[in-house]
Formats: sequence, structure tokens, C-alpha cells
Amino acid sequence: SFGIMPSFMAKPSQSLPGCSGHIHQSLSDGKSNLFFDAKTPRKMSRLFESYLAGQVACMMDFAPMIWPTINSYKRLVDGFWAPVKPTWGIDNRTASFRVIAGSPKATRLETRCPGADVNPYLAMAAVIAAGLHGVEKGLKLSTPPITGTNVGAEHIARAPRTLIETTRIFEKSEVARDWLGDGFVDHFAATRDWEWRQWLDGVTDWEMKRYFEII
Repeated sequence: SFGIMPSFMAKPSQSLPGCSGHIHQSLSDGKSNLFFDAKTPRKMSRLFESYLAGQVACMMDFAPMIWPTINSYKRLVDGFWAPVKPTWGIDNRTASFRVIAGSPKATRLETRCPGADVNPYLAMAAVIAAGLHGVEKGLKLSTPPITGTNVGAEHIARAPRTLIETTRIFEKSEVARDWLGDGFVDHFAATRDWEWRQWLDGVTDWEMKRYFEII
């Protein structure tokens, strides 16, 4: 009745920043925040660093679960707020993984990759699996934190630009299969393949505007 339609598209407008679905995570034993360590320079526990390192290392392994639609990748525009590389930073909102550290209660990780179009259950499963993989393997951060707008990320590879590319990485990922199981990986990859084929078969408004009168 108000002429308003809610939407969870990741990028409903080409000229505006996309819509995000950031995920905040911390870990408690019921008494204290296990991500916090007052004795370290960044106030990050070793557990936190391994959890973060897992997400940085495995960002592409689980990519279709955090960028699940064709439109997800329209949000991933360089220099337009949404992070496009597996980077981390201290309270840096341009990084894929923002470390919010300093106090026992507030220390946490903000995973900034997902858009508003995620299935929240699948996205949370992906980031937790990646983080726990880092903890299980005792991974260490292989890159320093970025500063400013991706300063220090010049040599880090950019995320793929299409759903089919990330789906191929996902279905070949041993990490994804170890944590989620072959059945889920095969099924979810098949759904993303179907989505991609629908996109290839569809005729878009852009094509009509671009070609209808001039070809």
C-alpha cells in the first residue's frame, strides 16, 4: 500500500554501492572471550589468528556460499566498498575480514564478503567451516593487515567475477568436501550450475537496450 518493495538483491542499482550481509563472530567458553588476549600487541589470541587465517585462506573454497547468485558478483566492484580480495585489517572496513579488537567483550571478527542475497545458514556454515579449518590446522596469517583502501593488497589475487568460476573452485575444493561432505558440495554445485545456465539462456534488459535498435 506504500508502493515500496523490499529486496535482498546484492546489487539492485548499478550506480550505488551494493547491499551487504556481514557476519560477526566471536567465541566464548561461557566465561571469557577466547578471541581476546591482552598479552598480544593486537589483543588477538592465537586461536583468533588461526580462525582468521582459515577464513583468509579458504575464502575461495566456499565462495558460492557467500556469493550465491549472478547478481552477487555485480556488487564486487573495485573501490566501491565491497571487498574483492581475501584481505584482513584492524578495524578496516575495506578488508574482507575486519578484526575488531581491544576489549575482552567486544573483540570479534566481521566477515564482510557476503552480500544481502546470501542464505544466512549456508553463509554461516561456510565462514565457520573455514575458520575451524584454520584452527584445526594451526594456520598462521600469511599476509599483513591492509591499511587504508587496500594498501598492501596489490599482489593479492582478486576474487573471480562470475558464479560459474567460483562454483568450479568450490566443487574441486578438498576443504569444502572435508567440512561439508561430498553430497552437499555436489548438490549445491549442481544448483549453481543450473542458475548459471538460466542466466546464459536469458535475454536481459541490458541486451535489449544495447542491441535492439542498433544491430
